[in-house]
Order: sequence, then C-alpha cells, then structure tokens
Amino acid sequence: MPARKAGAGQLLVVRGVFYKSYRIMSRYVGSLVMILVMPYMLGGVFMGIGYALGGPSAARNFAANTGVKNPFLYMVLGGAMMLAAMIIIENTGSAIREEQMIGTFELHYLTPNNMALLWLYHSLPMGLLMTAMFAADIAPLVAVEGGLLSPLEWLAAGGILFLSLLPLVGIGLVLAALTVRFKEVWAVINTVNSVITLLSGFYYPLELFPRIVREIAALVPTSHAAQLLKDIVARATLPPDAMQKVALLAVLSVAYLAAGWATYRRWEDNARRTGELSKY
Repeated sequence: MPARKAGAGQLLVVRGVFYKSYRIMSRYVGSLVMILVMPYMLGGVFMGIGYALGGPSAARNFAANTGVKNPFLYMVLGGAMMLAAMIIIENTGSAIREEQMIGTFELHYLTPNNMALLWLYHSLPMGLLMTAMFAADIAPLVAVEGGLLSPLEWLAAGGILFLSLLPLVGIGLVLAALTVRFKEVWAVINTVNSVITLLSGFYYPLELFPRIVREIAALVPTSHAAQLLKDIVARATLPPDAMQKVALLAVLSVAYLAAGWATYRRWEDNARRTGELSKY
C-alpha cells in the first residue's frame, strides 16, 4: 500500500510538471514557431552554400557522398535533431536558473519530493514536444518525396529520437548541478552543445572524420540516432545493425542518467551543507 501511494504521488508530481511546463510554453508561441521552422531555414542556408560551391553537380556529389538523393530532407532532418539535442541539454539547468531568478527555487525543498527526480521530470514535456516537432518538420518533406513512412516506421523514428535524448538528460543534470553551484553556466552549456553537435554528424556523415574522432563520437548517443534516422527516413532503409545501435543507445541512456543523477545529488548535498541553495 505505501508503495502504491508513493507511485500515485509521483504521478501527481509528473502531472504538475507537465502542466507547469506547457503553461509556460504557451506564453512563447513565437519561440515555438521559430524552433519549428529553423531546420528549414538552416537547411536552406546550407543548400545555398552547397550549390554556390558545387554548382550544377552539387546534388550529384551530395548523393555520392551520403547516399541520399534529397539534400534538403537530409539537412532538415539533421537540423531538427540538432535543435532537439541542444534544447534538452540546456532545459534542466535553465529551469533551475529561472526558479532561482524568481525566488521560488528553495520552495521546492519544502516538499517531500526527490529533487533530482523532480528536475529529471522537467525534461519529459520538452522531450515529447521536440519529438512531435521533429515529426512535424519531417512529415511534409517525406510526403513530397512520395514515400510516406508507415505508422511502425514513424513509431520507430520517434522512439529512436526520444531514446537518444535520454542520455542528454543525464548531461543536463550535470549542468543543473553546476547551475546550483555556480549559477550562470551558459558558457559551459554552449561548449557542451558545440562538442555534441560536432560529434553527432547531424549535417554530415561521420565517415569524413579520422578514426580517432569517430571512436570518440561513438560515445555520443546522438551520433547513433542520427545515423539510424538518416537510414530510416532519408534512405528509406533499415540498416542491419539497427538493433545493435538501439541497444547501445539504451546502455548509454542508463550510463549517462546514472552519472548525471550521482553528480547532481553530490552537488546538492554539498549545497545544503554550505548554504549555496539560497544564494542566487
């Protein structure tokens, strides 16, 4: 019975986080629209650069190097994944910083909730929103191609994207710990986002890099998701090692989340002892 009550209590906490998050998001419709159209804007810029440098043979060269006939679909796909990854990484730290700035951060510690778990919940609504935006970005281009994905393929693509975002939540918890300790950590967040973007291969195949870089990129979860989604969506094929990559994503999710959880709890305990929780 106590376990059932605890489970029901956690569901109420999750519901409250979803309600608060979506109420806040509803105030920034313009920002959501910008996030939705930005992959198209970035894709258009890169297409223009490609045609300016490659001329009439640009599309042919792109297909030879990537195996994808539609470069715009490839670019939009990478852009949608890149924005989802960047937003998830900064989401937890920015949520804590906003609570600090408006003076409500320590009020959470008056509740019996596990704070690391509470901040972890804040990534769920944003993760689902970014998965929905990914589908909204890709669906029109896939439809124009005349190759609509089956419901199972859409489910697989959405599941792979969401699974690839879970390890980034672990990174977000580490950055959240830094936010509790150092308050302003945007320089660190931007550096982490840059490294992950570079090693994920959102806009280019990782095979272009030296072997050592590719081995480091193998530790970045979004690199595997990018390859899988490019195969499923852009190349309309399922690679033979798909299940191995999905299993690796699951392992990375557990590892990153565990590391993020342990880091945040350690910094939180230190902040309790030193009074950092109340310093903004």
